[in-house]
Amino acid sequence: MHVVVTVMVLGIGLTAAGYYWNNLRQSVQMDLRTAYDRQVADTARSAVARLTLYESLLRSSGGLYKINEQITQAEWDAFHEPYDIATRYPDIEGIGLSQYVKRADLSEYLRRRRAQGDADYTIYPQGNRDVYVPVTFNAGYIGNNSKSRGYDGYTDEVRRTAMDRAIDTGKPAMTGKVSLVSESRSGRPSFLLYMPIYKEGASVRSVQERQAAIVGFSYMAVDIKSLAEAIYDAGHSPNLAIKVLDAEADTKNNFVYQSEDYNFIMGQNGSVSDTRTISFYGHRYRVTFAGPPQLLSDRERQLPGQALWRGILTSVFFAGLVWYLVNDRERKYARQKQEEVQTAKDDLLSLASHQLRTPATVVKQYVGMLLQGYGGKLSDQQIDMLNNAYDSNERQLDIINQLLYVARLDADRIQLRTERLDVSTLLRSVAHEHEQSAAARGQRIAVKAPKRAIWAEVDPHYIRMAFDNLLSNAVKYTPEGGSINVSVRRSHGRVVVKVSDNGVGIEQAAQARVFEKFTRVENELSTDVNGSGVGLYLTNKIILLHHGSIELASEVGVGSVFTVYLPFSQPYES
Repeated sequence: MHVVVTVMVLGIGLTAAGYYWNNLRQSVQMDLRTAYDRQVADTARSAVARLTLYESLLRSSGGLYKINEQITQAEWDAFHEPYDIATRYPDIEGIGLSQYVKRADLSEYLRRRRAQGDADYTIYPQGNRDVYVPVTFNAGYIGNNSKSRGYDGYTDEVRRTAMDRAIDTGKPAMTGKVSLVSESRSGRPSFLLYMPIYKEGASVRSVQERQAAIVGFSYMAVDIKSLAEAIYDAGHSPNLAIKVLDAEADTKNNFVYQSEDYNFIMGQNGSVSDTRTISFYGHRYRVTFAGPPQLLSDRERQLPGQALWRGILTSVFFAGLVWYLVNDRERKYARQKQEEVQTAKDDLLSLASHQLRTPATVVKQYVGMLLQGYGGKLSDQQIDMLNNAYDSNERQLDIINQLLYVARLDADRIQLRTERLDVSTLLRSVAHEHEQSAAARGQRIAVKAPKRAIWAEVDPHYIRMAFDNLLSNAVKYTPEGGSINVSVRRSHGRVVVKVSDNGVGIEQAAQARVFEKFTRVENELSTDVNGSGVGLYLTNKIILLHHGSIELASEVGVGSVFTVYLPFSQPYES
């Protein structure tokens, strides 16, 4: 019953713990997602803010050309110098002007360029085209060189697509990933942002009007890696990783940028990510953001796991408590019933022992009187018969006395009256009492004890009874002609007494039961030996009452060794 109740309590507790853990885990995931969305939004705002600033720069650059179409490269550089672009905007590699030149106007365009001091100015790649959009001016930064001057970006499909979109919409247009002609940062992708410039005073309300009025572009070349780092710094998103692909390029050439920790964060357990297609000035990029679990504090991330373990431990605790209480109740009930049965048995045993002891004592007295001649002279045969009756009655009394001691022990009615006693002297006395019965069986009892006294604080009566039982058993279960050895010594603060014999021995399986009540081990001599089966039980109980212990080592056909350990008592000061 207690197992069923315990399992039910444990099941309910674990279910509640799992439910709470799941809710808390979902809450933490929502918090992580919120923190992630906040950092993505901060990054997006930083990107928009920076590109809006670049758009303003391009508008001012385009306005400069509209004001003065005869501007020179030196004037272009001087106009942008106060912005301190190289220091404040390290991702900008160049701000330039590309004029929109039709084939019919090409000769005049080249003449004006050379008249302004660009004697070696040429347009490349060479070839006959309807439209040329060469780089006229380029204020270079971050290692940019003059190689881009004269380059016709309209010959490149990526650049031309952005230029046409800028012309048609009248708004800034961004290219996809490009490699700059200037090679300022070799192997690093960049993009160009084109701002259309229309003829002063021309109507640009329709696409056709804008196409007819276009005179050129102010443009900006931006290094993507440096821009991403600047956006991260501005957005305060150091934990956010990003990967950018060009959504309008083929898969072989669509890689644009990936932060260094992107793969590490994506591989972390519990990271959060998503992919978004974002349009910047008309060009689409596929951007994947990734946030690590560290967007939340360690304490918050550990809450679900801690709650789960606390729930499990609490469930196990309460289930164990219920098991203990129910089991304890059953155990107490069982112990109470057992005590009631034991009490009844002890009372019955005590009563029976007393009732048996009285007539046995009377028999002993009358037989003794007959042997002493109070009933007249007896024949030898009568004397032998009375002696046999007397011995049998003595054995009966011995058994009755042992049963009485068992009853007292089980009822905790034995009180020790201890005194300092020389164990060596006691053992010699006990051995002497058994010498006659041993001699009758042709056995020899040898006592090995030091001359110096070995003291122990014991009850003389009960400790003598314990040793008497051990020697009596040794004599009974040792064949005729055998030997019994008794030794005593002091070792590590204890008195060690050994009673050994070369008797029949005890099987290994039966050795654990020899100290149990009413237990007799079957062997070749057990049928010839009378006994109650409580001698060793009494011996063990008496030794335990003296805060000692007893051990048995035995082998069938070799003999047995009983070892008793008692606390050593220091001798009194003289």
